[in-house]
Amino acid sequence: MRSTSAVLSLLVLALVIAPAQSWAAQPKAKSAPNNTAFTTWRDPREGAFRLGVPVGWKVSGGTSRAASIDVRGVVRAESPDGTIKVFLDDPDLPPRQVPDAMMRQVGLREGQVIKGAWGGPVLLARYLTGEQFARQYIGQKLCPRAQITQSAPLPAVSQELNARIQPIGARQGTAVRANVGEAYFRCGDAVGYTFANTLLLAPAAGGGVQIWAVYQLGSVVVSEPAQAAFGAYVLHTMMETFALDPQWEARQAKLTQDVTGSVTQMQKAMAQSIAQHAQRQATTASAGGFNHPNDARLPTDLRAKWAREDVSRQKFSDATLGYHWEHNPTTGENVRVDNSNPYYWMDHSKNVVAGSSDGNPPTGSQGQFTRLDKGWQP
Repeated sequence: MRSTSAVLSLLVLALVIAPAQSWAAQPKAKSAPNNTAFTTWRDPREGAFRLGVPVGWKVSGGTSRAASIDVRGVVRAESPDGTIKVFLDDPDLPPRQVPDAMMRQVGLREGQVIKGAWGGPVLLARYLTGEQFARQYIGQKLCPRAQITQSAPLPAVSQELNARIQPIGARQGTAVRANVGEAYFRCGDAVGYTFANTLLLAPAAGGGVQIWAVYQLGSVVVSEPAQAAFGAYVLHTMMETFALDPQWEARQAKLTQDVTGSVTQMQKAMAQSIAQHAQRQATTASAGGFNHPNDARLPTDLRAKWAREDVSRQKFSDATLGYHWEHNPTTGENVRVDNSNPYYWMDHSKNVVAGSSDGNPPTGSQGQFTRLDKGWQP
């Protein structure tokens, strides 16, 4: 009983922090425009989170609860012309339990749904790695006749996440293992990508109940492959700017009886790692440096570069990446710009133009430019 309780307590951690998102799509196409304007979208259901979305896009979703502690932050975003669709998380992803011999003796089989100790549903299913789940999800939810063009684990990302969360799990007497993977696919003339992070929890001493959850899930589907890089840029920027509301976090911690603070610790650890990964990805997409296996050309593999990076690296600053966010105080929009100029301005057509080093507007301005403020602002 003690081991089972320990696993369930960590499952609470996995469920509570499920809204945080991370993706690793790598399409290759034309450089995504650096002056794409983003605005803040807030969870309309519980006010649990906010994130940046492109101005003019159709956005829906919000907090989804299968039970009091089974919480997911779901977002759907679609470009005005319908050619790019971004999917963050899925409300129909209950936690899973690996079937064991005792279950089989009483007639329980894989695929059945049982009631969890917290009152929500639990799917009996063998454990799948992030890569395996991504492949499965594509066929089940995104495109039944999809052709998987490439899939792989992301060991460097998994290693970084595990370095952050495993010590927290160990203090609870539970072994925790995150596994991150990805899959690219074709669906007719469209191309797509899915990223998945599965989290397996079991008693540290071995044996006992094994519970796992799809901790993070994100996909992008692009009907015009030439827009793949821009779709990836939007996906990563949405993840990079995703933030939980502190007051909502406090209410949720109380709901789950977070006495030890382990939920908060793991949430912050995962969020920090996710933000770093997203910032790298979004900036690379903005610079046009993504590679997509749906393209016959396969230049430098960025994953090899990431694998060589120290997993304990400090947070990438704007100066290191060469890009930073600026905010239009008039329209409330946010745009990503490079660090080559100290001042940027936006005209009425939303074109971003570098100003002079003395802070004056661009040459020839007749009041049609708005000076941008530094930093992302909600």
